[in-house]
Amino acid sequence: MAQESAEQKLLKMMNKSSSPVAAKPHSVSQKINFSFSINILNKFLFLGVFVCLLILMWEMRCGFILLGRQFDFSADSRSNASLSEIAMPSAQSVDYYLKSINERNIFKPYVPKSASRPAAQGLVQKMSRYKLVGIAWLDLPETASVMVEDTQKKQTFFLKVGEQLEGVTVKTIYTDRAVFSHENEETTIKL
Repeated sequence: MAQESAEQKLLKMMNKSSSPVAAKPHSVSQKINFSFSINILNKFLFLGVFVCLLILMWEMRCGFILLGRQFDFSADSRSNASLSEIAMPSAQSVDYYLKSINERNIFKPYVPKSASRPAAQGLVQKMSRYKLVGIAWLDLPETASVMVEDTQKKQTFFLKVGEQLEGVTVKTIYTDRAVFSHENEETTIKL
């Protein structure tokens, strides 16, 4: 007997599946096949475009009606106060504005006047012979050091934060100044 080819086996399998098997009675729970074709999709899309066009035309009609109306902007029905009753700020003299502009240098950091308190005379008198010559640091702010020159002795001291010069401690080092402290007193020396 000749061996069956693949095509013949496939044909037999198709015939078996298409042969009527014992007919099952139709039940209520049988699934309904829902088919969706391109034609139905096109009809829904056409309906959606038509609805969008109707909405657009309605909005345009409403806009043209609003364009034809005359509006009275002189009297606001919601506001009870007249324009003369509204308090408008008055302008200051030019000198007022020039003074505030000249007080502020945009190239220096802002320091509020209330933040800088006057240093005690004892520490100021003690530090009066020293001059801040320079500030140096490497890549980190913790490496900052100040160069302070004793103007009477012509000596230069290199100090870091926490080091002392005649009992006066370097408290903070900034890019343009250094803050020194001694017995609850502080003073700032600028470059």
